[in-house]
Amino acid sequence: MTLALVGTGQMGQAVAALAPDRGHTIAARFNTDRPLTDAAPAALAGVDAVIDFSLPDVALAHLKRYARWQVPAVMGTTGWYDARATVHDWFTAHDGTLLYAANFSLGIAVLRRALAGALPLLNALPDYDAFVHETHHNQKVDSPSGTAEMLAEDVLAALDRKTHATPEAQHERIDPAALHVSSTRVGTTFGEHTVGFDGAHDRLELSHRAKGRTGFAFGALRCAEWVQGRTGVFTLDDVLDDWLAPTD
Repeated sequence: MTLALVGTGQMGQAVAALAPDRGHTIAARFNTDRPLTDAAPAALAGVDAVIDFSLPDVALAHLKRYARWQVPAVMGTTGWYDARATVHDWFTAHDGTLLYAANFSLGIAVLRRALAGALPLLNALPDYDAFVHETHHNQKVDSPSGTAEMLAEDVLAALDRKTHATPEAQHERIDPAALHVSSTRVGTTFGEHTVGFDGAHDRLELSHRAKGRTGFAFGALRCAEWVQGRTGVFTLDDVLDDWLAPTD
């Protein structure tokens, strides 16, 4: 495939480094020195997909262009999810293609599937109290991570006894209905996420630990391959569902 890369930070560099190993070419790069918002549609002519790991404040402007220019987009930038309905309308109106995820790690995707299998039983076991904890490097600008928020949404949707998440430090007794989502920022940690259930006699934990950024880049490239020939708005769950679909 011929790819465009929007955002040439650490994740963009990881995608660029791995792409040739999968037979792909990076034909165009955009960043703060060469903004996509200053480009014409011809800048993405001949591109099979664009992979975007840019910044939240330009995400919607980029998405509008991908839809109008009918360039299949794999979006790793977050911070725009409150506008998902609007974005969906853009891509529907232009028969565009978008696949987005807060985390392109295939390991995280598998963890979420395992969590989905365990949560119905845990909903029937109220003695287990749930929590989410994440650890990232000390240069990360947001807290909690988008992945931690996504995992928290999964837990809240399944546990009747948890009604809301709280990411703040607790200086008094926590509301029993609150799901505590905590964060640690330290060193060069790539990303660790744990969903735990603490009971009177034991603790169950489902955890994922990234070894580097290559795993996220690999997932994004697999998604760019998967969207070829497809039209619509997708998430990583759609990719997994397709891979798990029975074959004749």
